[in-house]
Amino acid sequence: MEITRLDPAQKKAAAEVTARAFFDYPMMKFYFPNPPRRKKFLGWYMGLVQKCGMRYGEVYAAPDNAGTACFLPPGHTRISFWEYMQNGFSIAPLVWGFRDYGRVLECEDYVEKAHETILQGRPHYYLWWLTVDPGRQGQGIGTALLEPGLAKAGAEKLPVYLETHDEKNVRYYQKRGFELARVERVAKYDLPFWCMVREPG
Repeated sequence: MEITRLDPAQKKAAAEVTARAFFDYPMMKFYFPNPPRRKKFLGWYMGLVQKCGMRYGEVYAAPDNAGTACFLPPGHTRISFWEYMQNGFSIAPLVWGFRDYGRVLECEDYVEKAHETILQGRPHYYLWWLTVDPGRQGQGIGTALLEPGLAKAGAEKLPVYLETHDEKNVRYYQKRGFELARVERVAKYDLPFWCMVREPG
């Protein structure tokens, strides 16, 4: 299977695939608890996240828009608030409403702080997302999408970090060399997530 960098001409289609794959993901259900609104706005949200990934990291794509993966590089494993704003998120408070947008920012801040605490300033790559079209899962596409980023981190002898909000994903990543570093929970909203690290070698 040939994995390539995401072609900008395919970014809209790729964002739609990501939105389908993440529709029932716990974090997205927290961000967009109303299913019709989630269906309406999740593609928009994922499109902007993908835009940030393409600008600041490397987004890999499988053939036929079957899935994508994004790795953020050492030194830029966190997208700043202003970088989000510069890439289209300035209208986010209007999409969510200011109260719900505040909940999203609280969650993002907690997740980022856990990331920083676990890595303690070590240079590393951040697997920001891995997604496969629901109709194409179980065909080895996810493993293929991981390969270039993991190989690059391995060649540089650097760890790779990720977090998942779905416990079912933990075993998947363990089979690919990641170890569970910590289980965290945004206590205010009872939103758990699992932090994992793949050490070099």
